[in-house]
Amino acid sequence: IFPKRNIFISKLLEKHPEITTIVHGVSSISTELVQPSHETVLFGKGYIGDKLLGLTFRITASSFYQINPVQTEKLYTKAVSLAKLTGKETVLDAYCGVGTIGLCAAKKAGQVISVESNGAAVKNAISNAKINGIKNTRFYKADATSFIEEMATSGEHCDVIFMDPPRAGSTPEFIRAAA
Repeated sequence: IFPKRNIFISKLLEKHPEITTIVHGVSSISTELVQPSHETVLFGKGYIGDKLLGLTFRITASSFYQINPVQTEKLYTKAVSLAKLTGKETVLDAYCGVGTIGLCAAKKAGQVISVESNGAAVKNAISNAKINGIKNTRFYKADATSFIEEMATSGEHCDVIFMDPPRAGSTPEFIRAAA
């Protein structure tokens, strides 16, 4: 229930006309993560857009995206450079969010496998690959640790792993399976 939401929206847009979308998220549980169980688009398309290293990204309210684009571009450029991709490698983008690292690396990799547990972020990542015409990527909604353990158990491998884990970090099991 959001009483006087139209007045709120009107006043907010009056003070900040640069706003392109407003989403009202409601969470039924209290956690440190902002993961609403229900979202309602109050204004705009329900997502924002950004450009990063020549690619276009759509980002919804409940998905993850780096908030410092200047540093993000420097970090991703350095990471992809250090990976020394030749176009033949299989890259794993663990904890991929909206797909930024994997999609930035895709033009230099053979294929990119991206894994993310947040379903909204995976939908954004799939959409972002389509928007940018990137076809050598696959996206999975899964826990990164379970996913890489299954890869290791089944004898699959990847040549490069990019990982941007949540604040809690990666798990020891993930690191063991990666090794």
